[in-house]
This record gives sequence, structure tokens and C-alpha cells, in this order.
Amino acid sequence: MADPLDTSHTAPKFAAPDPGKLAAWYATHLGFPKQAVFEKGDYAIVRRGNLTLHFWKCDDRQIAENTACYTELSSVAALNELYADLLARSRKEGFAPGRIENTPVDQPGHGMREFHVWDPAGNLIGFGASL
Repeated sequence: MADPLDTSHTAPKFAAPDPGKLAAWYATHLGFPKQAVFEKGDYAIVRRGNLTLHFWKCDDRQIAENTACYTELSSVAALNELYADLLARSRKEGFAPGRIENTPVDQPGHGMREFHVWDPAGNLIGFGASL
């Protein structure tokens, strides 16, 4: 019998003071396709590949700053390509007030290469791939 939690898609929900504005930030700075942005009032959704992020209206920044998700990519090469693309965007367009870590880091203890992105609302996304 298949494990009911064996999934190829997860969609975390993040707090945001302005969900539509945060969705636009993901489209502009993290390469989420603009046509994959859904916005309706106090809720927005962005999708890139198999990663979908939901944003709900919340004015308490402390909630966002204590929220995170970790997504595993298929390969270290794919991770490095994503990182290089994001870093180039951040240098060209300015990433503030969000930020991206300076370089992917190998974590031999759990066998991953990873880096992290903080969005302007304070939410954290970790990206990793098996070493």
C-alpha cells in the first residue's frame, strides 16, 4: 500500500501584510511566472514548477518571521542553477527588503547542499538537494 504522505507537491501558507504585493515580489525577484500569480483580496497564490506558495493577510510580522518551509530540488546542479539565477536577479534588481544567502552550503551531517531566501514579509524558504 502506498504511503498517503508520498506526495510530489506541497503548498505552504505564509503570512503577509499585503498578499498581492508579496506575490508580485515573488514574480519579480524569484522568477515565479506572472501568469502563475493568483490574487483575490486578502489571499494570493504563486506557483513555479511544483512549488506553490499561498499568502494570507496577516499584519503580525512576528508570525511570518517564525514561519518557514524547506523544499528539496532534484539535484545539486538544479540547485546551483536556481541559486545562480536568484543571485543574479538580486544583484541586478535589488533584493531588499528580502534577502538570499551568499552561497549554497554543504551540510554533510544530513547530506544536503542548501541555501535560504527570506521574503520581505519575513517568511523563510530553504532550498536543498542531496549531495
